[in-house]
Amino acid sequence: MADTISENNNVREHDNMGTRYQISSTMMEQKNKWVRISFGALDDTTSPQNSQKKQKAVPQPPPNSHEKVLPDQKLKSDDSSCKTSLQEPTLQSIPESVLQYQRQLRKIRAADRASKTNVNIQDHLHTVYFDDHIAVTDKPSGILCVPGVNKHKSLLNLVFEVYGSENANDEESPSTAALPRDSMIVHRLDMDTSGIVIFARTRLAMSELHKSFRERTGTKKVYEALLVGWLDIDQWIESVDESGGREGDMEEVEETVDKSKPSEDVVSSDDTESLGGGEINLPLQRDHRHPPFMRVSTPESEAEARLAVKDLNHNGYKKLIAKKPKPSTTKFRILSHEKWMGHPVTRMELIPITGRTHQLRAHCAAMGHPILGDLAYGFFGEAHPNGGFSDEVMSKMSPTSAAFELRRDAEDTVRENGRTMCLHARQLTIKHPVTG
Repeated sequence: MADTISENNNVREHDNMGTRYQISSTMMEQKNKWVRISFGALDDTTSPQNSQKKQKAVPQPPPNSHEKVLPDQKLKSDDSSCKTSLQEPTLQSIPESVLQYQRQLRKIRAADRASKTNVNIQDHLHTVYFDDHIAVTDKPSGILCVPGVNKHKSLLNLVFEVYGSENANDEESPSTAALPRDSMIVHRLDMDTSGIVIFARTRLAMSELHKSFRERTGTKKVYEALLVGWLDIDQWIESVDESGGREGDMEEVEETVDKSKPSEDVVSSDDTESLGGGEINLPLQRDHRHPPFMRVSTPESEAEARLAVKDLNHNGYKKLIAKKPKPSTTKFRILSHEKWMGHPVTRMELIPITGRTHQLRAHCAAMGHPILGDLAYGFFGEAHPNGGFSDEVMSKMSPTSAAFELRRDAEDTVRENGRTMCLHARQLTIKHPVTG
């Protein structure tokens, strides 16, 4: 049964599977092959309209994370259409004990890799730009930005060796005063994410860079990733056209979007090679079941998290409070459909409009296409699969969700070839903290 909205009481009726996001696209956006993925106001846990609903929400049963959807979708090596079969998907089960074993094994492997990597200037410090105030590097995948709890050598150590100073002096002018090592870091990338990282060399640069990242003034990040499976935007648009229950969703979009002014990231319809793109507006919250990872926030998960915190408060953790979910927005553009070692993958450009922890990884997983090699949000990952949605819900929401066998086989190939997560911070646009 599809989600419906009652005009009389403005209450959304769900089937027994739980909250689902909506796919919407105006006529102009469809022409530009652009979709929007979001919750309606009644399901958005960050919406003011949802404040009363939170008090009445009932936690959903724990999602059965070991049931994996196996769509009847066979992708041949010469098949560029990437069309999904309309046959009903089947479910394949993995015992929870196997999942727990695999998750623990991944933790051990990651810690072992971090401890055994010989982090050195020659192999790992790739300087893109530097001056008296900043140093910009191209971080390789597989090394930490900062030492971490185990004090493993990191990119920060290398940057400090070359561009830092042991003679930090608080009495000097902020524009020239050198920084202690740990103060040079102003943002970071995950261990397995590669790409652009900027470091401060002076107190003034540090202060201004922190302000730019915090207030997101004049900053823009562009990432490139390989996603498991072929995300065909035409099928997502077709799901909008074929869903008779989404007229209300279209009206919500039209109220907030000036259709005469498409987003700057919408691909022009004049580009005949365009594969399309879209915008993901799904709030994120800390996953109380899989800390410290993130998940898409739903009314059910929010209610369950509040009960979990309440139980912890009653058992001695008096200062622990439930963190509120945060609005999270990612724009994406499909660059190409490819084959990686025989597996279909989608090359995607990702632009985080907000800067939440693991935002890109959780949002991609929530579309049914986790980032290739993602040890947390991918197959057998430590985080909740599908960005927090059950496999049954994902099979109903995502028109092109990657099949169980594809996810499994692709991740086996990643492991066998010693590869890491295919996420690269390709571009960072930011105003120079001193010279402007």
